Amino acid sequence: MNTSCNRAVHVSLGTYGSVPTDIALAEAIHRTPSDPLLGKLATEHIQLCPQNRSALTKEQLQHWQSLYPNTQFRLHANVRIEGFQTNDIVDLCHWRERSDYFGAIKQLCDTVNAPVYSAHAGRRGHATEQDVIHFSCEMTQAFGLPVAIEGHYPTRKGTWLFDSWQQYRHLLESQAYYALDLSHLNVLAYQTGQYPFVLVDELLACERCVEVHLSANDGSCDAHLPLTQKPWWWPLLDKAHPQATFFYEGRIPL
Repeated sequence: MNTSCNRAVHVSLGTYGSVPTDIALAEAIHRTPSDPLLGKLATEHIQLCPQNRSALTKEQLQHWQSLYPNTQFRLHANVRIEGFQTNDIVDLCHWRERSDYFGAIKQLCDTVNAPVYSAHAGRRGHATEQDVIHFSCEMTQAFGLPVAIEGHYPTRKGTWLFDSWQQYRHLLESQAYYALDLSHLNVLAYQTGQYPFVLVDELLACERCVEVHLSANDGSCDAHLPLTQKPWWWPLLDKAHPQATFFYEGRIPL
């Protein structure tokens, strides 16, 4: 147990960057990675991510399940899938136009009996925040499991959906599941000069918060740094809903 709320923090394979998934997976399970602040990380849950170079197949997932029977796998964001372009960026805002990709995601989620699928909301111009909330609810019905929205943070060009505290409030008040990336919220807090502890506390405590992502940055961008000191949101971790799974996204060098 390694946070102020005595919660296990699990490995997201995106922490290893662009190494093949099987290498990142073996490293995570056999070498017990750690973070300076959190200590040893857990592998009872592991997130398969688009940063890793391997294209996933049903057979590969079944093989990993046989190798690591004590690990529950889940997919995150636009993971690479065999038969699709490796640079294919598919976010929740593309739900209506990319049924081919999301159909493949559902098949792989079914293969590993995933408890959740989480993905980024995506870019403005493809959909609105309300559209993405609606898409998440539709996908939850279609997938038969929670499909969680991961919100974003401000950029100069206003690139991302869910990039303001007001939009996170709308997400909280919706019926959609979501993944709360606290490093994204750190960028939002730094850029706005606002640290709404009550709102973040409510976001963490909600039963629709199914994942919490942890890493550090200096507030300028989502840098995926290790946690070397307690950030402003640290005291709120013990308020997280007991069913939310914590994932570590700081860089882990091989």
